[in-house]
Amino acid sequence: MSAHPTGASDGSNSGPSKPFPPSDLRRPRVAVVNDYELVVRGVAGMLAPFEHRIEVADAIVIDAPVRNGPVDVALYDTFGRPNVERDSVERLMRAPEIGRVAIYSFDQSEDELQAALAAGASAYLSKATPAERLVDQLERVAAGELVTSAPGQLASATTRSDREWPGQELGLSEREAEVAVLAALGQRNVDIGQSLCIGVDTVKTHLGRAFRKVGVRNRTELSVLLRDHPTFRRLAMPPDIQVVD
Repeated sequence: MSAHPTGASDGSNSGPSKPFPPSDLRRPRVAVVNDYELVVRGVAGMLAPFEHRIEVADAIVIDAPVRNGPVDVALYDTFGRPNVERDSVERLMRAPEIGRVAIYSFDQSEDELQAALAAGASAYLSKATPAERLVDQLERVAAGELVTSAPGQLASATTRSDREWPGQELGLSEREAEVAVLAALGQRNVDIGQSLCIGVDTVKTHLGRAFRKVGVRNRTELSVLLRDHPTFRRLAMPPDIQVVD
């Protein structure tokens, strides 16, 4: 299966068959999926001006039940995730309250896109997408279309100014914040580079800038800061965090 341009759909794939009311009779219901409270709040805030078209019904982490379900689409934000884990997509797909899964990615490879679609995701959407177009895409996903952003968009370093992310108030770009989060979770530079599809030198540059901006000297201090700072508050903490100096 090849990627489709932004807004394109594959008529042969209408997503999983689940007993949801026709989405054209009501607003599509969306649950935002991520570990970080600010990420979830930021995505919900970005979609808020379009509440007449789409309803953000819940915020969940992987394996957590949807409290306000059912939802038409689980929008899985990849911030702070080493990669788009196929088993995470499959676990979301197994949830009876979730109709379809859409990946929301800052920058992922074509291989990750194809892996997500193979795992059952119905969309792979770029964070460079303007909010109104994202709403268009989510409506189409809820209606059963397969929607993916163009490869050029996925590779864009653009950050939407109308979306919040952890570390923003500390002066971190979204990419610097994501590198910092993965470093604090114990990933080495080469692993971070592979996860984010960037070179090791680029990882070092982002990490060095993050250190200077938040006033830390090493990964141990960074881990403590991210653990304690409210902007990095998580909805759930991953087990067995190992800090690597």
